[in-house]
Amino acid sequence: MYKFVKTIIVMRKNFLCKLLSIVAITVLFFTLGCKRTEIPVTPEPTPTNPTTTVVNDLAQVTASVSGIVLDESNAPIANAVVTSGTATTTTNTNGMFIFQNISLSKENGNVTVVKAGYFKGIRSFKTTEGKNHTVRIQLMQRTLSGTVNAAAGGTITSNGGATIIFPANAFVTSTGAAYTGTVTVYSRWIDPTAANLPFLIPGDLRGVSTTGVENILETYGMVGAELADASGNVLKIATGKTASVSFPIPASLSATAPASIVLWHFDEAGARWKENGTATKTGSTYTAQVDKFSFWNVDVPISNFINLDYTLINATTNTALVSTSTRIKRANGSYGSGITSNIGFVSGLVPRNEQLVLEVISNGVCGSVFYSQNIGPFDTHTSLGNVHLTPPVAQTITFTGTLLNCSGAPVTNGYISIASGNGFGGFVNTNSSGAFSLSIINCSGTNISYNYQGVDNSTNLFGPILNGNVTSTLINLSNISICNTVSNSNIYITTTETNNAGKNILKVWKNGVANTLVNGDTYGEVKSVFVNGNDVYVAGKFQNNGGFDVANVWKNGISNQLTIGNQTARANSVYVIGNDVYVAGEVLQGSAGYVAKVWKNGISTNLTFGLTGGSAYTHSIFVSGNDVYVAGQEFSAPSTNIRIAKVWKNGVANDLTVAGQYGNAFSVFVVGNDVYVAGETRNVNTGGRIPKLWKNGVSVNLPLSIGSLDASTHSVFVSGLDVYVAGEESTASGKLVAKLWKNGVGINLTDGTKDAVANSVHIFGNDVYVAGYEGLNAMYWKNGFPVVFANGTPGGIYSPIAVSATSIFVN
Repeated sequence: MYKFVKTIIVMRKNFLCKLLSIVAITVLFFTLGCKRTEIPVTPEPTPTNPTTTVVNDLAQVTASVSGIVLDESNAPIANAVVTSGTATTTTNTNGMFIFQNISLSKENGNVTVVKAGYFKGIRSFKTTEGKNHTVRIQLMQRTLSGTVNAAAGGTITSNGGATIIFPANAFVTSTGAAYTGTVTVYSRWIDPTAANLPFLIPGDLRGVSTTGVENILETYGMVGAELADASGNVLKIATGKTASVSFPIPASLSATAPASIVLWHFDEAGARWKENGTATKTGSTYTAQVDKFSFWNVDVPISNFINLDYTLINATTNTALVSTSTRIKRANGSYGSGITSNIGFVSGLVPRNEQLVLEVISNGVCGSVFYSQNIGPFDTHTSLGNVHLTPPVAQTITFTGTLLNCSGAPVTNGYISIASGNGFGGFVNTNSSGAFSLSIINCSGTNISYNYQGVDNSTNLFGPILNGNVTSTLINLSNISICNTVSNSNIYITTTETNNAGKNILKVWKNGVANTLVNGDTYGEVKSVFVNGNDVYVAGKFQNNGGFDVANVWKNGISNQLTIGNQTARANSVYVIGNDVYVAGEVLQGSAGYVAKVWKNGISTNLTFGLTGGSAYTHSIFVSGNDVYVAGQEFSAPSTNIRIAKVWKNGVANDLTVAGQYGNAFSVFVVGNDVYVAGETRNVNTGGRIPKLWKNGVSVNLPLSIGSLDASTHSVFVSGLDVYVAGEESTASGKLVAKLWKNGVGINLTDGTKDAVANSVHIFGNDVYVAGYEGLNAMYWKNGFPVVFANGTPGGIYSPIAVSATSIFVN
């Protein structure tokens, strides 16, 4: 008799069709497949069983892919970079994405998700031509497991007690050169009995044997690792060396765990599990020798199953039950679960010749069963057709509405995405009247929040992301306008961080993917990013071998020095117009102190001369027509510490504060004839900072909202009639709260639990982006919604290590 030991995963067809395995001693994995059409009278023929045919992933078909990306607490992950085939996009605020009509492998379509601070997420599926395939991916946080000395080797212990033992002299760089320094190891054990296993695993647990034949896999656990040097560069296992990996065996699986089991390695390039040796059972662990890393998996290949499909229909409304949890339960209590498509369809693998129970379950943490039906046994592929059931009225939340275009006409070729606070996320198409209806069976009643966004496929325009709280079982979202909102925005952010050697790693990020400018072998910082067409410019500095800070501009990652390296210098801000690149900074000139400078296409002009006024510093540059504006400060006299806030226009200084009053100008923005400057002065009695906004030289104190006597600004941006200023305010306990002022009204971006600062603000369309940090993590906020895109680390020699976002640009 065939017996399922652990989760078996095969992704078949469509919409949100990844599976939730809930374990009861042993687990059957019910393989889902869905299609994006009208409710079928006669379901599509189910796929055939796996055969001994050698797999061929080269054949391509045209299909669509959509999905939702969450963390392990079911919170959406925004601005993750998603790739499928040759297409790339980013997740929205709800963590959702969609690709339409792209070329995918017929046998192994796949989606890859990259987000800083997380292990890469990869999901695979068989592709049906012309259909939509939707996936649910939970990203695992990339946490530090420990370090080893490359020359001596050592043992790393991961979560759950999984271990990796590295021998001495077993590491090489990405180029194959021997590596002898400290090895940083990020590792993760994936529990084969975890309820969310199907959403965590790489691929879909179809494995290719050494003979090239596809198998369905029963997993007894997985261990993955990423190896890096102190600067974050990838390390590999040297040729001829192996590491010993131990896989804990959960107690519930120990009795059925074979003495020897097949070992499988996940090939990221092909998005496939591939047979690669064996592992041996010793006590409560499997042990194997491995010669490479991403993830390793101990599994038993199986094939004794049949295909089963059915379509869930709400008997009251005669509509499909969309994104509804369902499962097939065995007599021994084990079962496999899945989520219906946008037409209520599921398809999967079930054990042959067994009595089974079909159950339908509420969304949310309770998982209550509201429908049950005995089915089977089945000897051949079976379709149950439409299964009509009546959901509990009090738990059925239905969203309705209509999408309209710029002319107020219905969007007939569009869809809406809805994500709820309990981890639900789904898409539904509009009909010929632009209307839509989507229902959630929610165990929490009406006590959930939700976000939604409409899309017009005909114009490729996205509507704003809107939100609300469920107050009844029927939510009418009314008319949703999709007009003048560009879908494809790109977010560029600069960060400065410190490594375990106390040196700096400088990066510029595009949509969550980092390009390293300085890899941690020196000191430096990046201060400003500007994008002109396809070119990305970053201003900053790095320290050369002589110990001097070099003012530098990186163009598309290529370094361009503004100074020759025999004087300390800094580049603080960059602005590009046409073919001209303007940079503001300063150069230390002996006893004259720092001299403020502007470089145009690498040629410098002094703003100050350091002869009578002492040092001067720049912070921001803005070019309007033929006029060049620079914001900064200058000492009022060499022997004092009083600095005057200034804005230079075409080299001519304009004082914003008077002698005897401390001032600093951090940011300048020009609209027409109006010059806006954000900065600070000091309270003469308390010494606290006073946040300031100057318009054409006239200052306004920005209000404080939390009883603070200390605050500052760092960035100003003007959009239409609205003036935005980013900065921070100190609480009574001394914590910094990241802050945004809009037209003089303060908005707290953080709650003061951790120190936080807003360094840069940029407006794109109707969206407000603010970059900075909270605690150890680099952040940005989109319309007040926080997004962590780079994590600091609490450990290390220079503990804690923080990452700060210093500048943001969106286009």
